[in-house]
Formats: sequence, C-alpha cells, structure tokens
Amino acid sequence: MKPIRVPIIGVTLLLFIYTLSPYMGFGYSVVFSLFLLLHISMIWMVVRILKDGEAPRITFEQQWYEDKLKS
Repeated sequence: MKPIRVPIIGVTLLLFIYTLSPYMGFGYSVVFSLFLLLHISMIWMVVRILKDGEAPRITFEQQWYEDKLKS
C-alpha cells in the first residue's frame, strides 16, 4: 500500500486547500487554477490506485458479510 499512499494524501490535501481557498482570501484565478489542478490530480490518483493497488484476496461471493461468523 506504500506506493498509493502519496497520491491519496496529496490529493486530499489539495482538496482541503481548494475547499478553504475562498475563505483564505485567494483570488478568482488562483481558485480556478486549483479547481483545474484538482481534477487533473484526481485522474492521476485513480490511475495510480488502479495500476499500483493490490487486488482483494477475498471475493464478494466468498464472504457476503464482514460480521458473519465463519463455520
């Protein structure tokens, strides 16, 4: 999970900054630039997760509920 930690944290911080940018006194051009950068970074994050992420070991059919007792 180490390779995908950086994109997730980075995009989350960028989203947090974008959300607070109007209240921090940023100009319209900066807010619009963050808006565009956020969408590009979200696409990058999705590609990295799909490319470098690990497949689940248990399928949906093997385990229906997480709290179900195994017999």
